[in-house]
Amino acid sequence: MQVDKTSFTPLYKQLFFILCQQIQNGALPVGHQLPTQKEIARTYNVSLIVVKQAWNELINAGIITSQRGSGSIVCAEPEGVSYGHTFRGITSDLQDASVAVENRILEIAPRRARDAQADGLSLPAHHHYFYISRIRYLNNRPFNHEKIYLDLSFFPDLALTADALERTSLYSLLQVTSDSAIEKVEAILPSAELCEKLQIAANKPILSVARQTFMAGADRPFEYCRYYVLSEYFGEIHYH
Repeated sequence: MQVDKTSFTPLYKQLFFILCQQIQNGALPVGHQLPTQKEIARTYNVSLIVVKQAWNELINAGIITSQRGSGSIVCAEPEGVSYGHTFRGITSDLQDASVAVENRILEIAPRRARDAQADGLSLPAHHHYFYISRIRYLNNRPFNHEKIYLDLSFFPDLALTADALERTSLYSLLQVTSDSAIEKVEAILPSAELCEKLQIAANKPILSVARQTFMAGADRPFEYCRYYVLSEYFGEIHYH
């Protein structure tokens, strides 16, 4: 198995998955010494930076131990390991891999709860919202269209500009850390509008996701979102 350099999944996460798979299938058994990072880089045609990032993931997951001068040893089989999409946000998912996400803002405006019904979202009727519509790109390829409704009861003095949103993570601008999220996912065929926005064929299935995001300790969402994403990005792998 080789890394896929056209995939939306960061290379180090792909490499992490490959090495975990080799440990699980016995190619790299527990107690076995791993090849050097330089050997791994040559084998999978990736940079040492990518290998070091994968190594850190393996160490943090307790799968390998590494000591200077004695190399790295497999110390446990992967269990409960995942990679890919998380509730922290796409920018956060990719920043460790030094992958730049480009945001193109289509609209920012005040919205009412009933405006979200067209996007299949049910919002508390007595609240006011800040609406953001944007397309996100990796390597000049669109992969995600988002329609975001921010509950202004959490951000009474919120002022965001298209320029700031194109350059900076939304959660960084809001100065919040998402603690948890609820997502309902379904596979759909794209509308003509989505085909144009995401530059895909009408027969290519995509994922439609309704999401609610919560701050730590909060019992209601600060963010409601309907987003459409190519399944190549969204994928998540679990080991059991």
